[in-house]
Amino acid sequence: MARVTVRIRDRNRIPELRRVLDELDSYALEVGVFSEDDNSNPSYVMIASVHEFGVTIQKEKGSIVIPERSFIRTTFDEKNAEWVEFVRNQLKLVITFKIEAKMLWERLGAKIVSDIQEKITDLDTPPNAPSTIAKKGSSNPLIDTGGLRSRITYKVVRR
Repeated sequence: MARVTVRIRDRNRIPELRRVLDELDSYALEVGVFSEDDNSNPSYVMIASVHEFGVTIQKEKGSIVIPERSFIRTTFDEKNAEWVEFVRNQLKLVITFKIEAKMLWERLGAKIVSDIQEKITDLDTPPNAPSTIAKKGSSNPLIDTGGLRSRITYKVVRR
């Protein structure tokens, strides 16, 4: 009688998938201008806040109004659906073990930063005052030296 050897390979990757999903959930993404990265004068955190929300500066002879030129919140509103789709596509790579969980967050952070930087470059309303245009030599409201744009960054942090 012939002897037959049967090997059964366990292909159950559910435990590994659970670990990957737990790891994915252990991260958070922060995007913006971070104070610990900002030792400049003037502070780019302050400049970002002023433009994102607007401010009125009271002076002896009147006031200066810097209008709201939201570049973070408006980018979020405009791009959120696109970012959700991006995450869906990246998630397929995570659950098929093609990329690490943290890589999904890294890729999303880079995409969001790029989209916010593009918004800073393209934003043209409300326009600069004529006196501001004359002083800085440009009509782009959020770009003078490029310092604000270059300081938009992201961090992937453990929760």
